[in-house]
Amino acid sequence: MGAFSRFWKRETLLKKTIEIDNSLYEKLNELSSTIYQTSTNQLINACIEELIETKNIKIYEKPEGELSIQHSLLIRESLFNALEEMREKYNLSIYKLVNIAIKNALEEQ
Repeated sequence: MGAFSRFWKRETLLKKTIEIDNSLYEKLNELSSTIYQTSTNQLINACIEELIETKNIKIYEKPEGELSIQHSLLIRESLFNALEEMREKYNLSIYKLVNIAIKNALEEQ
């Protein structure tokens, strides 16, 4: 494990608009501005990558009154392709998979 292994290799970024539960997005945004030296967008990519590796699909109940807000994200192409495969395999939408990924990561944190 070298000094640069913590960084992702360059790859095509796809601009996608995805609905994210507002409370989840706000928590990631807070982590980005107070704890981690990275963008909220990069944290979302990390959440997606973790979900793809673990395949830890945990359905959670959305809190009553929770708003889902559309966000334009830059998602690594390989991650989006893997999300597409998971969408077909588990019959869940991309936006649900992304929200599950974020929720899982926040619970682990």
